[in-house]
Amino acid sequence: MKILKWIDDPKIVELLRRESIILQTLDHPGIPKSNREDYFTFTLKDNILVMHCLVMQKFEGEDLRQWIKTYRRISQDLALDWLSQLINILDFIHRNEYFHRDIKPDNIIHQPDGKIALIDFGGAREISRTFLAKLSTNGGTSTGTSMGYEITAVRSAYYSPLEQIHGQAVPQSDFYALGRTFVYLITGIPLSNIKSDEKTGKLLWRDKAGHIDKPLADLIDDLMAPFPGQRPQNTQIILQRIQKLPLQSKIQRITRSKTFVISALITSISLLVFIFFRSILPAIANSFVSQGEKLEIANDFQSSKNLFNLATSIHTPSKFTVSKFYLEQASRNISNLQLAKKYYQLAIKYNERDLGAYNSLAIVCRQLREVNCAIDAYQQILKLKPDWEVYYRLGSFYDDEGKEELAQQQYQIAIKLNNNAVVAINNLSRLKNLKEDYNQAAQLALEGLSKTKDPKIQATLYKNLGWARLMQRKYTEAEKYLQKAIDLDNERIDAICLLSQTQEALGKMDETKLWWEACMIAKSNIPEVYIWRQQLVDRLINNSKRTN
Repeated sequence: MKILKWIDDPKIVELLRRESIILQTLDHPGIPKSNREDYFTFTLKDNILVMHCLVMQKFEGEDLRQWIKTYRRISQDLALDWLSQLINILDFIHRNEYFHRDIKPDNIIHQPDGKIALIDFGGAREISRTFLAKLSTNGGTSTGTSMGYEITAVRSAYYSPLEQIHGQAVPQSDFYALGRTFVYLITGIPLSNIKSDEKTGKLLWRDKAGHIDKPLADLIDDLMAPFPGQRPQNTQIILQRIQKLPLQSKIQRITRSKTFVISALITSISLLVFIFFRSILPAIANSFVSQGEKLEIANDFQSSKNLFNLATSIHTPSKFTVSKFYLEQASRNISNLQLAKKYYQLAIKYNERDLGAYNSLAIVCRQLREVNCAIDAYQQILKLKPDWEVYYRLGSFYDDEGKEELAQQQYQIAIKLNNNAVVAINNLSRLKNLKEDYNQAAQLALEGLSKTKDPKIQATLYKNLGWARLMQRKYTEAEKYLQKAIDLDNERIDAICLLSQTQEALGKMDETKLWWEACMIAKSNIPEVYIWRQQLVDRLINNSKRTN
């Protein structure tokens, strides 16, 4: 049971309440369980002192700081095992739109069965548009207060990155803390005793961990990169790199051994050629993929636009260096993507069956708006592995390009291969609405709703169903479904715009005005939202002309 000592500080009380909610939300064997009734208060000393308490699951074992004191530094194999476990836990946390903000050895438990658990979610935050809005206006104070917004900064000495110390933590801040945690685990030396490079600020730790192979050391250094945009951008990228580490380490050890050098000198030319094409080429391909991934990582952690916005938000004399970095980074994005594309193409040249390289190439080509390049990459993937997800991604690409007929074909194939592919069902329902096939759109939306419990996906399916009913002039049904969509996801601007049209059709003019205002001023990149807005503007102009 965690008992709050600082009961007079409302910010600390709020952190404890948030921790309770997060632990109720996250159901994972590596995260403490806690129920709704486990958060409570009780009063002491004649109603003068109110104590806040939170009961949660206790993991048997010891935290990693205690573990290292007992057993000393960890091996390469154990480092890979623990890193894989922790990244899988973080992947679950981030996919549920939270990030931890306080990863360090003290908050990681090694259980008797070898399983790892992550604890202390008192500093965790929800990743939401509201939080990002607060972050973009954050002045960098200890509480992150600016323009009416407030973000409580959570920091741990030697483990928190610069942006988190300034109250501007992002999901990639967790990766920095994780990288520093592993420097401590594989060296067994407190970070306070490890020197840093005076120019770059990077920890000079590798000479204290000679048992760690270069590929793993490179990953750890990438996790600890000074700026969020230089770190891996999500947990999936890290997991992919971890999967490649054993092979990369094996190749490195072989190529450095004396036996390999002597054998290479005395082996015939034909055998060298055979080894080269059967063993070395995949390693070269992996190297090119790694270079491409690093260039993508060197891009923005969201987009060039966000980099410019972030640079502007922190452009003060005291932070000029950080601001300048983001501006320069944004200007490099296009050239980085072009170079990443070349690396992926080289990787494919050396390993024509590398699905990861084809997929990365498709993503880069989409970002560069090179349509034929992206289509070719997806088609090559389908030749090697005709999976429903690939058909869905190709359909999504055609959808973005406005090629609706081709998009429908790919979605239908994806659904045929996997009738539980709700994302494909949802996108196909939307296209049916655009094609004015409202019966089919409604049928698909209902089918999708029967197959998912994800609130975000349910929201978009209810939106599609409400849209179909609106166009069928079933206004009462449309109102009900669109309201459900907004209740599940109040940031669905397309549902808000459709509800405004529905309320107008029902003659509820007071509600209509409010919903139209929300539709017009909210940010949205959905094509149909722009159409509905323009239709309203045209209607208002025509009414004004008739009045005059």
